[in-house]
Amino acid sequence: MPILSVKVDETLKNDAGAVLDELGLDLPTAVRMYLKAVVRENGLPICTSLNGPAAPCACRTEAETPCCCACEEPAAAPAEPEKEPAAEKPAAPTDKDALVSDFVSLICSVPAGSLTRWTDMETCLTERAGTAVVRPVRVNWPEANAAGEPVPYWRVVTERGAVRGDSFITKEAQEEKLKKEGHAFIPAGHGIFTGIKVEGYKKKLVKF
Repeated sequence: MPILSVKVDETLKNDAGAVLDELGLDLPTAVRMYLKAVVRENGLPICTSLNGPAAPCACRTEAETPCCCACEEPAAAPAEPEKEPAAEKPAAPTDKDALVSDFVSLICSVPAGSLTRWTDMETCLTERAGTAVVRPVRVNWPEANAAGEPVPYWRVVTERGAVRGDSFITKEAQEEKLKKEGHAFIPAGHGIFTGIKVEGYKKKLVKF
């Protein structure tokens, strides 16, 4: 089988790898999916994103005919007779401070030697609220809880147990803290992506 070699910036490779890891993919698999989609769509496909649907294509306006790229959605189905509007579902909580507080409380409840993931916390808070909850943008989150103790962000790993670090703690510092709490590590990468993850992380995840 032919080998495709692509030169990219180291930072871009690592950032893309981190996003794909959250999606449960590795870089080689993502590249193969992309190329297959190019062939299938006969153009550039819409990429999967953790941030929601892709933005509308910039190469067309409402007054123009459909563009030639693969971002064009299928033609709309014929209009149906108007129906009575369905009952509205409860909206997700919008108080960012309250949501941040909820996430911080869950993180602080994770004991030393255990782990959690953002998706686990989102699932827990969604069940409590009865509607979808997604973590707010992580800007100005507290470094300490109400008791003045550091929030153990280092106990939050990626979807597949990888150690990535973030704006609160570097990858090296997270690895060091987890090591002190008794965790061992194994390679997390596939193909050209490199990194480490906590060995046996699934057995160490907290059940909220």
